[in-house]
Amino acid sequence: MLQINISTQPIRMDYKTQNARLDLKSTPPKVQMETTPATLEIRQPRGELTIDHTPFRYSLGLKNIADFARDNASLGRQTVMDTIARIVGEGNQMARFENGSNAIANIAYGASLVKVPEFTVAPLAAPNIQYQANPAQIKAMAGNVNVTVQPGRVQGDYQPGKVDIRVIQYPSIEFSTIDIKV
Repeated sequence: MLQINISTQPIRMDYKTQNARLDLKSTPPKVQMETTPATLEIRQPRGELTIDHTPFRYSLGLKNIADFARDNASLGRQTVMDTIARIVGEGNQMARFENGSNAIANIAYGASLVKVPEFTVAPLAAPNIQYQANPAQIKAMAGNVNVTVQPGRVQGDYQPGKVDIRVIQYPSIEFSTIDIKV
């Protein structure tokens, strides 16, 4: 009887690997900012206060030169008119001597009468007070920001990996036959 022997030899391999390598060098980015602040200037001019005492002083009888002179001229004119009227009235009274009255005695008696001074209660006028406010002067200047950007850099050195495969033993199959006697 024949017997078949099969012997096999597997493949043997030697592997050498070198890993891939990546070297990165980076420089960081730089940002420079220069700012100018905003400014606000506010100036408030003084207001103008005007006080006119003229009505108050007039109510007391105190007047300025021009008004005093005008009032005196008016009073003088009125006094002259009143005096002329009085003298004309006295002349007319003397001219009527036919009625038998003593005109000179009557005139002297009328002149000796003293007029009672008049007393008048009047309110005092308030002074004219005015205030003129001046508006605020506002000057605003906007600030600004100057930005300078220097981008970062990345430098890379890449070395790919390697795989070196070497066959140490090739595969083989051997067939043999043996004659066995039984």
